[in-house]
Amino acid sequence: MLQVVGSSYIGYLNYIIWLFLASGAYMLWVDAKHYKADPGTEKERKTAVFSGWLNLVLGVIVMIGSWVYKRYLW
Repeated sequence: MLQVVGSSYIGYLNYIIWLFLASGAYMLWVDAKHYKADPGTEKERKTAVFSGWLNLVLGVIVMIGSWVYKRYLW
């Protein structure tokens, strides 16, 4: 029987976390300011702000969940 001791996994979770955080920051920093400058794009600005915060929150939640999983359950 094969015994695995002290192993870790190779996955894409770290890339997903950084993509969530980077895309959320980009939406809040660039898109929301762009829509704020153009009149008549209030709906698009609200959508960009909502999407940006959603991506940031999801990135943080996945990061914390990954840390808890690796620290206590793996």
